[in-house]
Amino acid sequence: MTDVEFWPEYGAGPLWDDGNPVDLSSLGLEPALVERLESWNARYSEDKVPVDGTGDEAWLAEGKQLLRDVRSALGRRHRVVATEPWWGEEPS
Repeated sequence: MTDVEFWPEYGAGPLWDDGNPVDLSSLGLEPALVERLESWNARYSEDKVPVDGTGDEAWLAEGKQLLRDVRSALGRRHRVVATEPWWGEEPS
């Protein structure tokens, strides 16, 4: 099982393997899920996450759902870790 990190970023992401962006299509995800991930990640900006403020509630909620959907789709093939508390769980 390979660990991938869930982290949105400008341009690349939101899944990373050892600091490198993961090609979402290489994971065997449904095209609709890949499209949702790419669309959501493309809307990332620093004010979306609650580092110095409240963040964007709707964008964060969508990210939490995407995290659940990716974990479900990948099953035991990959462990998707979240390292920030705003994804609704204790950081891995």
